[in-house]
Amino acid sequence: MRRWVWAVCAFFAITFAAAVFLAEGALHPLRQHRPAANAQRVTITAKDGTPLNGWWISPKQPNGKAVIICHGVGDSSYSSLGFAPLFLRNGYSVLAPDSRGHGESLGLVTYGVLESGDMAQWVSWVQSKGIGKVFGLGESLGAAILIQSLAKGAQFQALVAESSYSSFESIADERVSRAVPGPVAWMLVREALFYVRVRYGVDLSQAAPDRAIAQAHLPILLIHGTADQRTSPENSIRLAKANPKFVRLWLVPGAGHTGAYAADPKDFEDKVIRQFQGL
Repeated sequence: MRRWVWAVCAFFAITFAAAVFLAEGALHPLRQHRPAANAQRVTITAKDGTPLNGWWISPKQPNGKAVIICHGVGDSSYSSLGFAPLFLRNGYSVLAPDSRGHGESLGLVTYGVLESGDMAQWVSWVQSKGIGKVFGLGESLGAAILIQSLAKGAQFQALVAESSYSSFESIADERVSRAVPGPVAWMLVREALFYVRVRYGVDLSQAAPDRAIAQAHLPILLIHGTADQRTSPENSIRLAKANPKFVRLWLVPGAGHTGAYAADPKDFEDKVIRQFQGL
């Protein structure tokens, strides 16, 4: 009997240690620091006092509109600016912020719990530049943040969100279950969520794009590659089903994670610009 008790205790100790390791890795991804050329550096302070960094570029012939481009986890605004020429040549100003815990922005990565409020502040900053209409393009984590920001009052006219997860819990379950059996994955994720809530006071179960998108009242284009091995297309399918009145889904055959532009650049550019034109 005593051996059985010790075995159970050891099992839970090991799984909790693994959960802590997973949680810390998720909250503190490797940071990339690469300055953006030909862009104006801007900073704001989040409501919790966290300094946030971004890069601003104006086109030669502005149309009075702007696009905020949001990067994925472990990335930075440097990659976001790869989309800038598409919008600049169509007259849109561009803001590429470093999400908290990424690039030059400080803070903890919370998968949209806090970043959604940050995004609402970035929209207000763009509007303070005299921009009347603001749009958003997000990749992976950036896509999920844009969607969640709608619940925090971010005043976007339309969004394009590629490779978003439907909720943090669902994507955590999905990814961890690829490494360990489903029941063990479920337990590891819940232990990690408990640890983050106790250690950092952040409830990652509130990172839920599916709940935010269900209440959206603006055009949203979801993009997802059918060959995405990191975030399954089922995530965007669930998001689209949550609000069929305002949300459209483009499944890109053969595209991997955030790979739609590389797989079909012409259609990508046409669909994204068309999503923002006329609004």
